[in-house]
Amino acid sequence: MIKLIRPEKPIELTEEKEKELILDFKNTKKAVWRQPYIVERLLNMSHKKCCYCETALETQGRPMHVEHFHCKDDYPDEVVNWNNLLPSCSQCNSNKGTLDTKLYPLLNPTVDDPKNYLYLNHFYIKSKDNALDSIGRETVELLDLNNRDRLLNPRLSIVDMMRYKLNDIHKKAVELKNRDDGKQYNKSRIVNGIKDILKMAQPTAEYSAFMGAIILDDEDYFETKEILMELGLWDAEMQGLHDVADSIKLDTHK
Repeated sequence: MIKLIRPEKPIELTEEKEKELILDFKNTKKAVWRQPYIVERLLNMSHKKCCYCETALETQGRPMHVEHFHCKDDYPDEVVNWNNLLPSCSQCNSNKGTLDTKLYPLLNPTVDDPKNYLYLNHFYIKSKDNALDSIGRETVELLDLNNRDRLLNPRLSIVDMMRYKLNDIHKKAVELKNRDDGKQYNKSRIVNGIKDILKMAQPTAEYSAFMGAIILDDEDYFETKEILMELGLWDAEMQGLHDVADSIKLDTHK
């Protein structure tokens, strides 16, 4: 989960339109929030990912659900309130269910910065405050953010792929540093490889907060970065990708 910046509400969602849609929902229970201009703006806000678990939406049979942070059944007047709408996968939406978030708060990634509440411990997302009723712990447990089949195994699969690539890049970087003939064999592979790895920890990537923590805490990554800086190959693009990854990654300690 990463912090999301909520854009201005769609211009089509005027005050009059909100009243019309709210009345329609109360009378018919139709999914009045499934307006194209609402769906598109929400998808763009979350980089086409679930706002909670960061799985990709609108691909591989993963439709986006318009999630009502304050449950539509309890708060029908907020059914198209722009600040109450979030893009979610079907599973997170189902897990959250009809919880009254005004009585039992959960993390809202457009309001709360998840990295202030959550951290990564041995590949598991955990709450920095381990109290049973803490907002971080309630969020992780209710949304089942460490579900092995749905989330943990896919995250670990990406980590395995990343570490295989990083190990190869690190080896090439060490060999490049130790050359005494001045030739820069594999320079492009090393530079482009590091950029590709850092792109796995950008807001547009699946599980970016998780991947940022893994990548930036990896010894091979750290040493490769140091070598590239020493050789004058660490450029502004790499630094920018690193900084973004660092800004959204989960801590690896409380």
